[in-house]
Amino acid sequence: MRKRYFMELYSKTTKAWCCVLLAGFLWGIGALVAESAIHAGINPYSLSLARFALGLPLLWLWHRRQDMVVRRHSRWSQLPWQGRLQIVLTGIAMAANVTCWFLGIERIGATLPTVISICFAPVLVAMFSVARGYEYLNARLLIGLALGVIGVALIVVTRDFVLPRDYLMGLVWSFSSALLYAMVVLGNARMPNDVSSVTASAWSMTAAAIFMLLICGLQGITLPGTTLVWLQVGYTGIVTTSIAYLAFAWGARNLPPTSAVVGTLIEPLAAAILAAWLWNQQLTAQQYAGALSLALAMYVLSRRSNHWEVN
Repeated sequence: MRKRYFMELYSKTTKAWCCVLLAGFLWGIGALVAESAIHAGINPYSLSLARFALGLPLLWLWHRRQDMVVRRHSRWSQLPWQGRLQIVLTGIAMAANVTCWFLGIERIGATLPTVISICFAPVLVAMFSVARGYEYLNARLLIGLALGVIGVALIVVTRDFVLPRDYLMGLVWSFSSALLYAMVVLGNARMPNDVSSVTASAWSMTAAAIFMLLICGLQGITLPGTTLVWLQVGYTGIVTTSIAYLAFAWGARNLPPTSAVVGTLIEPLAAAILAAWLWNQQLTAQQYAGALSLALAMYVLSRRSNHWEVN
């Protein structure tokens, strides 16, 4: 009986790891798909709108499949105004995060914006938590912050310290994406306890889609011109938002938080490898060292314990 229990536990853990790694791999491919669609004429704002709007139906379907009691407590009319504001602002930050990421990809390709956005955000979250008194400085936190700063320096600084204008703007958008991603993490961590994570995500993504619709009303909407680009836009909206999110959410529920966070490192890794293989967008040895330093910082910081960390 005990052997059977451990075999079932091992099988469930293995499946959870596969789901988390699958999500990270799909997100990594999504970075390259987004770059290709943008170069084909889709502006980053329209692509960001597609990412949220096309991913909404599956997320709301998942919401509908929840227990009736859970759904009753998650009704919008039942939430206090503070909870509604938290959900809406998190959704807007999510939309702005993805848009800045796409704007960075438009200028410097898929690899660097993905590495910066995914790996630098935990450093920003740690800085914020110390500034707000959520946790105190200790050796682990100092090491994580130091590795993060070193990683950013190695990625950004060139030998002659002169950055081309497009490259500099690409970095600005990428770091803006990291800052906004950190805000999304903090926003999700402070969500109302009586609202399920699925429902909160559905409401936040709805707010993100509405926000991007308003932005596209000002910037203009560009439509795909070929079947291939339509498929790329569909991948960005359906696969990276709904399928990958569902896979990650299930896997994260059956793994320790540290394992789930570290598993997402496959996203920038996949983006870097595929970009180098398909489009010859290779990082320099110095930038690879910076990416490794950021990955180590993310791992160290993900192992810290605090009372607001998301499970």
